[in-house]
Amino acid sequence: MKKLLVLLLVAFSFTEARSAQFSSGDEDQLSSLIDSFSVAIVKKDKAWMLSRLSDACKMYEPTGSTLNRAGIIMTFTEGVYNITKSDAVNKTYKINGVEAGVSADFNVEGVGKINGSEMDITGSYRFNLKFKKSDIGWQISEIVINQS
Repeated sequence: MKKLLVLLLVAFSFTEARSAQFSSGDEDQLSSLIDSFSVAIVKKDKAWMLSRLSDACKMYEPTGSTLNRAGIIMTFTEGVYNITKSDAVNKTYKINGVEAGVSADFNVEGVGKINGSEMDITGSYRFNLKFKKSDIGWQISEIVINQS
């Protein structure tokens, strides 16, 4: 009986170490995805957004607007937001299997067309992003933006 308990304890330890390893790898992938999203909005990279935003992705803006995937892509690639600089810092992660949440402060420089007027949107924004993992990797499923 004692040998069985020791064996189970050792097996459990390996399982926990392996689980932590996957979480760490997932965290690295999510961090890279956040950084590449920051670059994509500056470059107006429609192809990146098409491949990394899930079909059901929604974005909730500080203005109160809610955008679907097509609206998100249009907003970032067709001049609604003309972001010239963006970087993501202070990232925190919560990974639960095939779902994850990441919060990050995005420091941006640029202008936006809001209610028909162009205004400076330079500042720090808190992005809360949700992700889902599928056979093609992590995809953004929700973006909530709040001004910091």
